[in-house]
Amino acid sequence: MRIPTTATLAVPAALMLMFAAACDSKEDGASVAAGSSGPSAPSVPSANGVERLDAAKILARARKATLAARSVRLHGTIRDDDGKDVTLDFRYSGGKAMGDLTTDGQRVSLVRIGRAVYFKGDDAFWKAAGGKGAVQLLSGKYLKTTPNEKDFAELAAFTIPSKLFAQLLTPEGALSKRGAATVAGVPATSLADGGGGRLYVATRGEPHVLRIESKGDGRVDFDGYGAAVAIQPPPAGQVVDVADLNP
Repeated sequence: MRIPTTATLAVPAALMLMFAAACDSKEDGASVAAGSSGPSAPSVPSANGVERLDAAKILARARKATLAARSVRLHGTIRDDDGKDVTLDFRYSGGKAMGDLTTDGQRVSLVRIGRAVYFKGDDAFWKAAGGKGAVQLLSGKYLKTTPNEKDFAELAAFTIPSKLFAQLLTPEGALSKRGAATVAGVPATSLADGGGGRLYVATRGEPHVLRIESKGDGRVDFDGYGAAVAIQPPPAGQVVDVADLNP
């Protein structure tokens, strides 16, 4: 289970070229919340017996249950290819997602509604991307793109659980059982792979993934299963379509 360590906030070169042609835009926008989430109702789930399965079957059950969840929150800190810590906090519900990536004093917020992906960088991010012109054009704005746009695919992948979780839940080398554990008060069973990764799976209720740790790469927690999550697109007046930015 290797945590993705790409340079998550790297700005596509094509986007930097776009700024030069589009920096005469006059409209500025204000930051808005794109959604909110509420806490899960407390419950005492029964034992699911997943710990009695072999390691491969535990992983398969955990992958299926996690992807089938009505909603889930993923958060933690990972290390990118440059050795910098990246903090992430995302919520997923159906075909929608929202969350933030923060590293090296820069922050990017992402929202996905179906096939539309919106991302908004803070001023530090836009300044690094394209200087003062980029800040004037996109401060407080959401840039709209799609999951298939190659220049933004790495960022968009954080909003697509089927892609992100597939990478997170792919073991390196042999997978083995490591016994009982507790994650944030939840009983769990743990698995380890040959690459130093450790996976924790709930042993009560649905066998959801609770935590992934990767030696040298950081840790991410999965919680908020089934919590109510309201994810809305940003206001149209605060959206700049990447298709309208032509170099």
